[in-house]
Amino acid sequence: MAIGEAIRAGYDRLVPTSSGVPLRIEQVRASWLAAALDLPADAITDIRVLDANSGTAARARIAVDSRDTDLPAHLFVKLPPRNYLQHVLMNVFHLGEHEILAYRALGDKPPVRVPKCYVAQIDPRRRRTALVLEDLSETARFRTVTDSVSRAEAEAVTDALADLHRTFQDSERFAGDLRPLTVRTTADVRLGDMIRRRFLGEITGHTADLIPDEVKRRCRIFYERSADIDAFWAAQPQTLIHADPHLGNLYFTDDGPGFLDWQVAQTSAGIRDLAYFATASVEPELLRGIERDLVERYAARFDAAGVRVDPDRLWTLYRAAITEFFLAAVCTAEAGDRMQPFEISRVGVERAAAAVTAHDSFEVLRTLIDGGDAR
Repeated sequence: MAIGEAIRAGYDRLVPTSSGVPLRIEQVRASWLAAALDLPADAITDIRVLDANSGTAARARIAVDSRDTDLPAHLFVKLPPRNYLQHVLMNVFHLGEHEILAYRALGDKPPVRVPKCYVAQIDPRRRRTALVLEDLSETARFRTVTDSVSRAEAEAVTDALADLHRTFQDSERFAGDLRPLTVRTTADVRLGDMIRRRFLGEITGHTADLIPDEVKRRCRIFYERSADIDAFWAAQPQTLIHADPHLGNLYFTDDGPGFLDWQVAQTSAGIRDLAYFATASVEPELLRGIERDLVERYAARFDAAGVRVDPDRLWTLYRAAITEFFLAAVCTAEAGDRMQPFEISRVGVERAAAAVTAHDSFEVLRTLIDGGDAR
């Protein structure tokens, strides 16, 4: 699979072919945007790139001149990444398609705050994707992974996640238009196990000193028993989850928090999002004092909407789901500064290690996948 996507990405970059979806920001022209928005051909008169960068996706802010439209003067564009290896990884893990599907699922009246989506396109043959979103740069406040949230902010994000998850709980759409978010192929699993074995088999990177030796040993469960872990989470009530809700993927306004970067959106147990957010985004000393309250608040939000959940069971699942952020943080750190600057990945691992240690999370996870009661 990876070889096939490497060939696909290389061919797409080296052999120019016509496509309704642009590959580079230079191809985002007035005529393309007008057509994508189903506007008259002359409705948009000019587009200018204000700033651009590329990571797991290529991103750009553009200025838009238009006539007789309600378009804002500035928009935000996401396209395939410029770096070849990142382009291949985007294809292999379906990151672009998952984000497109997430925005389509959220629709015009999303249950959580997200940037307004103007264009969401996929070219399935080339795996190109294009998103045109509301530009939040002048209206929202952004944080980095090294920041922390207050209790009130943590509660607001908890409420937002509950609203998202109860909206899509056991949705019939997971057997229809959102089915791609439910599928993990054999190739996906094998590649994931290879990456986990590579990064977790021997943790030797710049954050190794933050992780107790026993935790280093226990975390190998991620590749030793990945099928059992996947089966366990798949057996829980399923919903649409963001799957990467750390502070770098959130924004804040006077009306509350919102969510960015839905590239790894999937179906799973909603409590995984809450555990991931809290572990990644709340300073450990504060979190230890409020996390049980956050889980109970999350459960109460479901109950208020007529969806009964067991807060004690959710608390157990939360303790196991903390391992998800540990996996993401350690793999990011072990990749060096190719994915995150050292100071950012070090904070993530420090918070993750503190959480899995405080809750004995790997033992809770092992007990659950073995069919035991970890309460």
